[in-house]
Amino acid sequence: VTASKEKAQKALDACKETLEALRKSNPISVDNLESAKRVVLNRHEGELRTSQYWATIMSGIQEESIPLKGPLSVTDFHAVIEAMTTTDLQLALDCMGLEESQLYTAIGKTVQPEGLVVDEIVKASPMAGMGRGGALMG
Repeated sequence: VTASKEKAQKALDACKETLEALRKSNPISVDNLESAKRVVLNRHEGELRTSQYWATIMSGIQEESIPLKGPLSVTDFHAVIEAMTTTDLQLALDCMGLEESQLYTAIGKTVQPEGLVVDEIVKASPMAGMGRGGALMG
């Protein structure tokens, strides 16, 4: 969550209240879940067009801290998302350690380094083959 310095604590408190409500008084509804599924699947489809996303996905497959994650987590992404239920999400929330005594929170602050010149534009140097028409042209 991004907030102004003055509203940072209120934003943090609102996040904590939302998590508490999801766990106890206002559980995730089917409508919430279906809406979230659409957002996740649309974002996934868009991100699949970037090399950075593929690099992130592939490096995540090798992550020892995520057991049982392999190539199927990429190829079966749609099926996994579509199969999720509100019960799955409520169980996940219950396992996350969101009790006040277990919850870690932080308010970060963006600081610009001394001497930073904001309006200076750094131009990339041209690379071989990057002229008009690409590497295969004249």
